[in-house]
Amino acid sequence: MKQDTCGHQWIISLTQQQQESDLDAELIQVFNELVGFNGFALYVNKYFSDAGTPKQLNPHRTMEALSPQEAITLLRTLNAGGTQAKNIIPIKHINQVIGFVCISTNVNLLAQTHTLMSNILKVYANQLGLLYKSCLDPLTELLNRQTFDKKVIEIVTDDGFSNDDIESYENQYWFLAIIDIDHFKSVNDTYGHVIGDEVILLVARLLKNNFRLEDYVFRYGGEEFAILFKTQNKECAAGLLNRLRLKISEFSFPQVGQLTVSSGFLQLQAIDSVSSLVNKADVALYHSKNRGRNKVTAYSDLNLIEEVVVESSIELF
Repeated sequence: MKQDTCGHQWIISLTQQQQESDLDAELIQVFNELVGFNGFALYVNKYFSDAGTPKQLNPHRTMEALSPQEAITLLRTLNAGGTQAKNIIPIKHINQVIGFVCISTNVNLLAQTHTLMSNILKVYANQLGLLYKSCLDPLTELLNRQTFDKKVIEIVTDDGFSNDDIESYENQYWFLAIIDIDHFKSVNDTYGHVIGDEVILLVARLLKNNFRLEDYVFRYGGEEFAILFKTQNKECAAGLLNRLRLKISEFSFPQVGQLTVSSGFLQLQAIDSVSSLVNKADVALYHSKNRGRNKVTAYSDLNLIEEVVVESSIELF
């Protein structure tokens, strides 16, 4: 692409991107043309949360990478209004700094180029925010069903099985859990859908608060949730889900009182399709329902000959 001194073509190209990865690639391409291949490093916190760690979008650069703590510290400094360094350009979304660009000290930028970069980064941040919002369920603000399918495919077909640059993720594996609120139909029938929505919202918050920012919590549909998370083994996964189950059972929901959830889970395998993985998690979930609810079941623990067929008479919801 020929360098666009006004940035019009770059801005149009950025706003046309409908996938996060494509948007990142386009931004990197723009900065390659503006600065040069070895002249910059892009860091973005895509969680839109103060707790998120900015990740470098172009880690192959020859510039020395910031450590996670250095990146967090710099992001907090920028959000507090600090540092006027000419080689640091913040990436702002509304009133929050979500990332920054480090320009090599060997690169001399014209004031016009610096201003153009700032404007391009505003467009990038706005488009990133729109894409992020499109991934959310409007009631719970958890990730939505469409995003679930994409994320599972990404994990099982791309590099999702490789370890992240977070040390605590070493020797950890991806698991999928499907969680369902027990007897939810009776909540709607007894208290109405407004209270039912409040229960879904509160359960969603409990789920989100009990998983790490790096894990993925989805509203799968209705009163059913899906979670993609990493841990060391099946026993650790079961322990985590059981702790969550107990917290929900001990929570006092307004007007409704106590409620429980049932769940089924399994470790993700690269050879499985999304539908196959969901079906296995559902089989484990149905086993929890069939055995009295308020339980956690691992798919690998089931006797498939006996348990795959779910009794048609049971009320699952």
